[in-house]
Amino acid sequence: MKPRRIWLTAAVLIALIWAGVALVMQQTDDLVSWPIKVSDLAENAPWLHGMEGTHESRQQHLDKVITNLNRLDPGQRKTLREDAQPVLDAFFASLTEEEQKEYVDRTVEPYFATISKGLKLMPAEERKRLTARIRNDMKGLRGSSKDGDRLSEQDREFMDMLVAEDPILFLREAPTKTKMELAPVIEEMQARVQGMRR
Repeated sequence: MKPRRIWLTAAVLIALIWAGVALVMQQTDDLVSWPIKVSDLAENAPWLHGMEGTHESRQQHLDKVITNLNRLDPGQRKTLREDAQPVLDAFFASLTEEEQKEYVDRTVEPYFATISKGLKLMPAEERKRLTARIRNDMKGLRGSSKDGDRLSEQDREFMDMLVAEDPILFLREAPTKTKMELAPVIEEMQARVQGMRR
């Protein structure tokens, strides 16, 4: 074969491979999520740009945001919080009370079962050490934010409740907005509880 023909064949094969990759990516886009995708969905909610839409259209968009948020692993969720917390806060604030409850029920509540099981299996002393470690982490994470003092007080109350007889009861009974503010703590707690059970 001539060198020119080899290069032409290689170029055609590479183009076919990339076309296949593009097709697979297009077909699986709804099944994969990443932090920027979630922040873009939250930021581009139609009602944030003056297009109220119907209850069904709001529900579909909310469902899309929640579904993509739930597909993120803990590291991606942390990246999302670090890079796009103001966007997520504005999105959450724009939701109706019923929508906020659904958002929290579907994004934060699932952690409660894992935390509850893990804490019940832990000896009391280990549980106290775990909650003290998380409290210290939260001081570092939230201390520099403008609302850090308010959240730090809530975090202290939250951590004190965790060493009580039924810490999950506090989480389940907390108001929706409190659960949302404590979501990073709850996610961190879930990750640590799982890590200690291994």
